[in-house]
Amino acid sequence: MSRVCKKNPSFCTDEPLAQSQVCQRFTVLRQLLSSCYGPFGRLKQIHNNVGGRVLTTSTSAVLLKAVTFSDPLLKLIATSITEHTARFSDCGLFTGIFCIGLVENANRLQLGAQVASRVYRYLLKESIRYLTSEDCGCKVQVNFSSVQSLVALAYSVVTSKRACLLTPDEAEHVTSLTVQAFLQSIPCDSSGNTCFGRTVTVPVEGHPVRDSAVFSGLLVAVPALQSGDLQMLRPGPYKVVLFSASLSGDLSEIGEAMLEIYTGTNPEASILDQLLKLGEQTVRDGVGLFVCQKVIHPILQHYLKGHGIVVIERLGAALMEPTAQMTGAIMVTSLHSPVPAKAYGQVGGLCLHRRGCKELLQLLPFGEPVISTMLLCHRNEIMLDELKVTCQKAEHILRLSLKEPYALLGGGCTETLLSAYIRYMSQSKATEAATALNCSHSQFQLGTEAFCSSLESVTLSLEHDGQHCLMDHIHAHRWVTAVDTDSPTSALLLCSCGLVKDRPGLEKTPINTEYNLFFPALIKKCDCRPRLLDSFTAKLSGLNVAIEMASSVLNVKYNITDVN
Repeated sequence: MSRVCKKNPSFCTDEPLAQSQVCQRFTVLRQLLSSCYGPFGRLKQIHNNVGGRVLTTSTSAVLLKAVTFSDPLLKLIATSITEHTARFSDCGLFTGIFCIGLVENANRLQLGAQVASRVYRYLLKESIRYLTSEDCGCKVQVNFSSVQSLVALAYSVVTSKRACLLTPDEAEHVTSLTVQAFLQSIPCDSSGNTCFGRTVTVPVEGHPVRDSAVFSGLLVAVPALQSGDLQMLRPGPYKVVLFSASLSGDLSEIGEAMLEIYTGTNPEASILDQLLKLGEQTVRDGVGLFVCQKVIHPILQHYLKGHGIVVIERLGAALMEPTAQMTGAIMVTSLHSPVPAKAYGQVGGLCLHRRGCKELLQLLPFGEPVISTMLLCHRNEIMLDELKVTCQKAEHILRLSLKEPYALLGGGCTETLLSAYIRYMSQSKATEAATALNCSHSQFQLGTEAFCSSLESVTLSLEHDGQHCLMDHIHAHRWVTAVDTDSPTSALLLCSCGLVKDRPGLEKTPINTEYNLFFPALIKKCDCRPRLLDSFTAKLSGLNVAIEMASSVLNVKYNITDVN
């Protein structure tokens, strides 16, 4: 068949990064990400011109999924950031700001794409070598015998999400709940194959954050259940049966099939008879909790409740797997055959909780808990959605520390320290590195300047109210002074991460200004502990992703767009 319209030729753009319009789009994206960064980041509202829900967030994973990009280079960067956060849950904004800074600084300093890529990858290797070495000044070990480092890790994630709108007390409460849920997911017996538990989040809108709590086992919404139903039960444990098939008795639930019905037969009555036989079997087998993913026929419900069985219907697909994991039950997929004995599970007990008009049934685990439920409360839906995402990401960050029990100093101190180290190292190895990278000495120095300036721009993005950002000349930590101070180098109490105390004679200079190069000194053992920690695994991955994406973008020669 011939085409209705003539096919148009593809549109080709030569040297896209040389186009002022493309560079302007990069600047806008960098400003967008930078303005979201840190505990004082600004919120973003995304909505459609034709109406619909308004999304409020400052989280990169949520923001970049909601924004549509027309430029293919920006789309490439946004996709790499979302894939990074999907795997590591943190450092998405860091990755984006650093990546775009690398691209812009290479253009600003007129550094060729090939040379910039080689220098960036060399400095990336040096950065990872330093961060993974024993003499790294910005790495701390996560001590699992104390919760302090875990709290600092979780607190950094919780306080960086401005859309949660938490007070300091609420942020501390949510942080402690996140750490508690994480610790409950770690099995006590680590012999043999270790299986970690999981945390199920149940959001409740319209209640204060202080009402949030962590429960052992699973919390299930049961609107029709009254406390009197539980008083009739004998003490636990209880046998559990779990149905994934619908028990509504409707013929439509059978699906697409040919039914052969004899004359005088009532199909609905036959199915109801089969449901009652199923109920009789569960009563004989001593079941105490009857759970169904979908709808249960009212007559079957009445029969089961009459025999003292607690009935939960419409559990939903999301809670089926956690319920099966906690109870040990095997999902029953058909009502037309008896329930096998091996399909039954157990719960240790049942307990009813109320949050306002919402009734929640707690399924207590039988033995060591493998499921915990975090009941999250907040004042409205927007803040509750952001809080739910934040707690899930914070717990994932804590799980990553089990694999690599290290963390990096937060508050921008890692970026300033790493920048100072790279500048110092590059000066001593400039000639050797330039020869190995097949570039001139000046090109290597320009590449180093672009790399370090990009790191420092991430640190500067943490402040949004005009504060002075400084770096000390001994440990290379970040310091912040208020806007109304007489001098930008006024005396401070602690650095941004809280590990270094200010003292007389500790020289500081504004970040992104010239200073005499030095090797950041290690901090001797002291009483101070870092208040803010970043994920070691997530930040190393962010460094890798930023360098690879910047190198890919810089090496794009043509943009070819199919306009058909």
